[in-house]
Amino acid sequence: MRVEAAWVKPPPQIGGLDHLAVQAPCINIYSRLLPGITNVTDRARYYSFYPWLIWALDQAGHNQFNDEFIERFRRADCLFSLIATRHAATAGENFEDHAAAIVGSNTLSPVASSLEKDGKVTLSDYSLRDGAKQRYFLNRLGGLGQYYIGVFAELSILDGDSSRGIKYTRQIGEQIAKSVDHSVNRDLFLSVVDADVVTASELEALSSFCPCQLSKNDKEQSVLVDLFSAQGLFADPDALPRRQSLQSILGLTELLDNEGEQISESAFRACAYTGFLPSGLTWEVPPNLKSNRINWAIYARNEILSIAVQGLFYAVLDAYEASGLRLDSAAQVVDWYLSEPETIAALSELGVHNSYSDYLGSAAAWVPDLQNWRAPLHEMSLMERVAELTRASKSADGRREIVSAGLRIFLALGHRDVDLPSPYADLIFDRGYFLHYPANLKTFEHHTSKTWAQMSMRDVLRWLLVEWGIELHLRVALRKLRGQSRSTFRIRPSDQGLTIIAVPSAAHTRPRFNQALRVLKDIGALERSGADRWRPSKWGYSIMELGDAP
Repeated sequence: MRVEAAWVKPPPQIGGLDHLAVQAPCINIYSRLLPGITNVTDRARYYSFYPWLIWALDQAGHNQFNDEFIERFRRADCLFSLIATRHAATAGENFEDHAAAIVGSNTLSPVASSLEKDGKVTLSDYSLRDGAKQRYFLNRLGGLGQYYIGVFAELSILDGDSSRGIKYTRQIGEQIAKSVDHSVNRDLFLSVVDADVVTASELEALSSFCPCQLSKNDKEQSVLVDLFSAQGLFADPDALPRRQSLQSILGLTELLDNEGEQISESAFRACAYTGFLPSGLTWEVPPNLKSNRINWAIYARNEILSIAVQGLFYAVLDAYEASGLRLDSAAQVVDWYLSEPETIAALSELGVHNSYSDYLGSAAAWVPDLQNWRAPLHEMSLMERVAELTRASKSADGRREIVSAGLRIFLALGHRDVDLPSPYADLIFDRGYFLHYPANLKTFEHHTSKTWAQMSMRDVLRWLLVEWGIELHLRVALRKLRGQSRSTFRIRPSDQGLTIIAVPSAAHTRPRFNQALRVLKDIGALERSGADRWRPSKWGYSIMELGDAP
């Protein structure tokens, strides 16, 4: 038998995400609570502009999905971005209202803002896929193809895809398009696209397309309010969680404004987790939103656990990298780290008790009340501190604080009396789901009462660093390598022992909150009450008053 030897090219190394598979349950939960809004669908007006554009091109006879259509579409997408960024430069108001998350704005904003009164822009200089002076966006269908097309298909706004072609749906997409057409200058917009040149005066004449103008088109605004709140034409039982989450955000925004506080992702997470406002008052929600708040509380609890696990993983990897050692196994690395002064000091800060159960029993002496979520030793504050320290300058003292805070988070989570029938309440996961995500609230509850109960705190830390740290990461990275042919190892075996590739910081998941908040602002459901504060508008109150009926 003939044998030939050949070089095997190593898989490409990428940064990757969720190196411990601990964020996945969080992502699963928030995806269910805000369907139809994603982390990349930032602006409400794209939900109406893109179906309008495809409809308008169809009305003009451009209904063949070919290179000519794609280039015309890209010019129009580019023009929309120029309108928004130009309006941001000339209106003298908040930039975000006009041009935040506008497709290609990094490229086009300087072009629009520097345009002289008698100046002009050639659209194809930025829209051409090949030969552009400075291409505004890589995807062949611009922002639609990159960010919105999947959601639009899910909402039955568009049919098709970027390879076979796209078409607005008659029942929904066309109705949205006609609502937009009510208050924009379609003829001027399409004539500029055809001419491939837009002047400064034309950009200003087309300012009704700017996202900030959405609320001035009553028909379009009404349609989008119905879409996001899942009522009327858009009534759908599967979309009810989106309505409920938007109602929760609107209600909390009002309560925070009453206390002189700003609405933010971190404030929402803290209030959802604890059920209390910054003042310590209970966050009262209507009966139909209680389940929604509980599910957001479960998300937040899982998020706290996730940050604690990631923080401990960061600490051991960072210390190992700084040491210059090369050890052969996860157990050897962890045993070495447990003997380091910083780790010994972190453990000593928790006091001296015989078992993990004893530490849990003594937690009542230092764990703040649930409503006091801004206290330094509250798990909400500890979580933010861990995330902050993993992004700060590296030091042994920083790692000591991370380990101490991480262990305190575990104790605080175990100490809280969670009045739920199961760790994930009525959230149902596919059978076998957690086999791939072993660091979760179910296993946390089991290990707290069983595995760790009679172990010393040092042994619990060892278990966490090995089982939910290095060993778990190696399994996750191997699974990704097998499925994606990409290497995401942050620490990997080599002939010289375990080698650090990079030390990942502890990262929050992004629960679509900022996108939902931006949508509520865009559709006029929120209005400013101060420089950085918001409260519900009449449209917002109309959404808040909806029950669970279609």
